[in-house]
Amino acid sequence: MQPSLLNKVACIPEPSEPKRLAEAAAGEGCRIVELRLDLLGYGLEEARCAVEELSSRGIRAIATLRDSREGGRYTGPDKEKLDTLLALLDHGAWLIDLEYRFSLLDEALSVAKGRVIVSIHDFRWTPPSEVLYSYAGDMIRRGAAIAKIVTTARTLEDNWKVLGINAKWPGRVAAFAMGPQGRLSRILAPLMGGALTYASLGEPVAPGQLTLRELIQAWRLLGALD
Repeated sequence: MQPSLLNKVACIPEPSEPKRLAEAAAGEGCRIVELRLDLLGYGLEEARCAVEELSSRGIRAIATLRDSREGGRYTGPDKEKLDTLLALLDHGAWLIDLEYRFSLLDEALSVAKGRVIVSIHDFRWTPPSEVLYSYAGDMIRRGAAIAKIVTTARTLEDNWKVLGINAKWPGRVAAFAMGPQGRLSRILAPLMGGALTYASLGEPVAPGQLTLRELIQAWRLLGALD
């Protein structure tokens, strides 16, 4: 596989204890793993252990505690969430992911300069293009390492709306759509300048999410991989 493409896939492992999780990710060839702490059920010590296990295998970790209002399971205080994620950055995590509407976002962007993915998820639809570009532009201006825009595709045309954002800010945006109609955008986003796409190592954690093997197969059929 071309290293540049594999370096744009955040793999989402199935829940297991930290060492087994890291072994599974390494076995699949992952270069990046998103640790969805709200799904894994890890406390801080287990999360630190997972970051350490991944780092020892040369795998970069993104730490996320996804809010219940954006499709996750985290319902705790925002300050506790920020403190947990910042602790993981200190312990070797590559990036942390925080929602655009997170109340302490500006504090996070100031304290962890260049290490915050700012994300927004719309489970209803894909807003008009000018709205999506406005989100991405504001995230980047405020200091996001990566502006992550995730919508829900109701039509094939919704894929084109989100894919164009990747091309406007190459390497600074991860924009794609959820749902069966949005699978195309998950495949094409990195080929159009997107910083990341996400793929599961087991059961999908978001509508329309591909497994890593499905993603690799699609890229090979497109001729993007050897």
